[in-house]
Amino acid sequence: MGKKMKLNKNSLIINLSIYIIIFAIVICIIGIIMNYFYENVNKMNSSLQISSDYSKLNLYFLKTTKSKNVTINNYGLVNNEDTSSYYITFSKNDGTTNTFVKIGDIIYFDKIKICENVEEFKIIVDKSERESISVETKISGKTFKSQYVLQ
Repeated sequence: MGKKMKLNKNSLIINLSIYIIIFAIVICIIGIIMNYFYENVNKMNSSLQISSDYSKLNLYFLKTTKSKNVTINNYGLVNNEDTSSYYITFSKNDGTTNTFVKIGDIIYFDKIKICENVEEFKIIVDKSERESISVETKISGKTFKSQYVLQ
């Protein structure tokens, strides 16, 4: 009986070792799969945030430029050494002004933060036929171009 118990004990240890090794492999595979999906969700979330920020900027520009009796008061570079940071100020007949400005990597509308992670914010004003504004914005590597015509 002594030999039979040793064989059962060895067999049990071998089976248990195989079970632990297979369990560890399965856990590693599940971890790799979960990491893959987690990274894709983060990429999608980042992409949605970029689109959301640009949509807010576009909404504020549309609201401002489509208002009646609005004119461009002033525009240009925030800092002459930084050619990616512009500002533009609109004024209305009632004397109120609204300013879009890039400070650091954030675009503000007056004191409201609209966009984050902005690499470039360029304003080009064309006064040929109707006063129009071309806006080029680069948010987290994604470039957006829009053109607005004043009423």
